[in-house]
Parts: sequence; structure tokens; C-alpha cells
Amino acid sequence: MNIKILLRTSVRVLKKHKVRSFLTILGIMIGISSIIITFSIGRGAEEAISSAVLGMGEGTIYIMPAEFMKRGAFRSDVAQRTKLTTIEMEKVKKNSPEIAEITPMSMTVQQLDYKQKIAQETVIGCHANMMKVNDNDIALGSFFNDYHVNQRSNVIVLGNKVAKKLFNTENPIGQIIYLNKQPCQVIGVLKHKPHYWGPRDPNDWAYIPFTVAKKLCRGLDETENEVTMVGMKPYPGVDSEVLLRKIKSILRFSYNTKPGEDDSFIIFDQQSIENVAREAAGVIKLFGLIAAAVSLLVGSIGVMNIMLVSVRERTREIGIRMAIGATQGSIRRQFLIESTVLCLFGGLIGITLGLLGQILISQAATLPVVIELTPMVISLIVTVLIGVFFGYYPAHQASQLNPVDALLERV
Repeated sequence: MNIKILLRTSVRVLKKHKVRSFLTILGIMIGISSIIITFSIGRGAEEAISSAVLGMGEGTIYIMPAEFMKRGAFRSDVAQRTKLTTIEMEKVKKNSPEIAEITPMSMTVQQLDYKQKIAQETVIGCHANMMKVNDNDIALGSFFNDYHVNQRSNVIVLGNKVAKKLFNTENPIGQIIYLNKQPCQVIGVLKHKPHYWGPRDPNDWAYIPFTVAKKLCRGLDETENEVTMVGMKPYPGVDSEVLLRKIKSILRFSYNTKPGEDDSFIIFDQQSIENVAREAAGVIKLFGLIAAAVSLLVGSIGVMNIMLVSVRERTREIGIRMAIGATQGSIRRQFLIESTVLCLFGGLIGITLGLLGQILISQAATLPVVIELTPMVISLIVTVLIGVFFGYYPAHQASQLNPVDALLERV
């Protein structure tokens, strides 16, 4: 019996038991669709991470106090909260000619009022070169300049989302909003920047001159030159790892940090953040693949179990075929083809469901839709291998039946 006839016979048998065939491949479908979704969502997350990190400014480096990353927790060996000031910023600038732009950043959450609308958003006090540091672009109006910083002018530049919250379709340029009950004139609105998750959406931020931040937003125990963080942009072609080590040495000397003591600051750049985020996405992807593998294993055992039941039900059919000349090889091939076709159907349906699931999840999570061919090809190969591996034992059992015993068997 040739392969074409065996294939036609296998499909006819599977059609005869539609419900059983569907339930058999359910585990395969879930496992394959999980693999497709995991790979695709993982790739979409990586693309989103890249876009979001690039939104920080390509090559940008940030310095902040160590406590900033500890949610207010202080190191046990520090009696007072370590402060980062413009003094440290100037030392870094003076001793690092590789740095093209540098700015202090004072970040606080403030209430912005416009007529009857209120928004609680992050307000950043910075210098006029902030646009160069984090690669922002202006959508409307302009960013403030050195004159505004030096004169402590009450001007403000809004992120894309906060501008829509306060003004909707109204043109915000020239309008007066209130920051801490103090009037500030809106002189610019920034273009939208990619952001996919997390509480800190840069499109909800507003920017004011650093001197104005110290005038309107300074805390009770905050000094005039204290900053939340320092942002800097090196010249193109500068080795960031070498520069990071240099900045670390400058700051350790400035803080008089002894050998073996923890740093009083944290330095990070775009690449380090992206690497950590990609590692986190990779861990999530790994756990997803483990769950999908377990589902595939359960489905594969189900395939073997149903094929053994099929052999038992069709004992007399096997006996008749052997009696009229069918060889053990042809019997084995028929059941192998049946299990392979069963798994292949499950794989194809699983891939279809996986693609649909990926699109729906990506849209719900506002992630980019990334469709990769490699996981689909791998999934199809895996389903064929499952069909062959888990179908071989039932096929072998069928081929080893004694024709006389099979003909006399009553089911």
C-alpha cells in the first residue's frame, strides 16, 4: 500500500472520530499556540523595550543617589541621606571632556491646574539643553532657553499626554496654567515618545527651568543645589564603558568613598537598562516556553493513549489486512501516518490560534505585533516529531499482532 493511499485512509479514520480526534489534539493545539504567543509576545516586548529605552536618548547617561532606587530605604552605614548636587555635576563636567551636554534634573510630582482641569504629574526642572540630552522633539512652540533659566521665568513645556489632559483640542501655547498655585506660561509641547508599560510615562511629564523648580517645587529639607539626578550626553564615538568607569572614579573621590565601601550613587546608561530589560523579557519567555512544553508533553501522551485505543478497536481490521497480504511495515506506517497527521492538524490549528492570540494580546498590551516565521517552522517540525515518536509504540504494537488472533478478537 503506497503512502498516498495510507494518507487518505488515515484522514478518513480521523474524520470518522471527529470529537475524539479534536480532544486528542487539544493539548498539542494549546502547546503550539503557547509557543507561538510566547515567542511573538517576547519579540514584541523586546521591540517595545528598545523603542522605550531609545526614548531616554540614545547614549544618554544618568547619575542618581543610591537611595533613589531603594524606594526611600537608606543604607545602614549612612547616617544621613546621600545628596547629589550640582557640585558633583560640575566636577564630572570639568574632568570629562567626552561629555557634550550635561544637565541637573529635579523631579517632583506636582499638581497642574488649568481652568477646571487638574493633573498630578511629574515635573522636571532642568537646563535648556535637556532636549539634546534625551533626544526630545518639539511638536508645538519651543523649549525654554538659557535666558528663562537665568531669569527664573515661570515657563513650562508639557509632555504630549499631559497637554491633552489639560487642553484637549485647545492650543496650549501661550496659556497660563498653575503649578503649586503659581502661574506658568506654556511655551511648548513635546512630541509623543514610545512607552509601553510601567508607571513613568515620559509623555505625562512637564519641564520647567531648573531655577524655577528650586523656586516653586523645592522640599523643606532640600538645598538650593540638590538634584534628583544628572543627565548627560557624550560625544558620538565615545566608549561608554570607559566613560562610566571614569565618572565613577570622579564621584567616589568627590564623596570620599573608601575602598570596599558601597557607592553613594548609581550610574546607568541606555545600553545597561536595555540589557537588563531584555534579560527580564528572556526570563518571562523561558517560563512561557516551559509551560508550553508541559502542555505539549501532556498532549503527546494523549496522542499515544488514543492511538493505543485505536489499535485495540481496530484489531479485526488489522487481522483482515494481514490475512490478505498486508505486511508489518505497511501496518506500522499506517498508524504512524495517522498519529503524525493528527499532530500536524493540531500544530496547524495551534499556529493559527497562536497568531490570533498574539494579535489580541499585543493590542491589549499596546505592544508591537511581531510575526516570526522561525517559531512556526519549529512548531511544525516538533508536531511531526511528536507524531512519529509517540505514535511509534502503538504502530509497533499493531504491526506485531498475530493475524489469526486478531481475526478472532472480539471488541
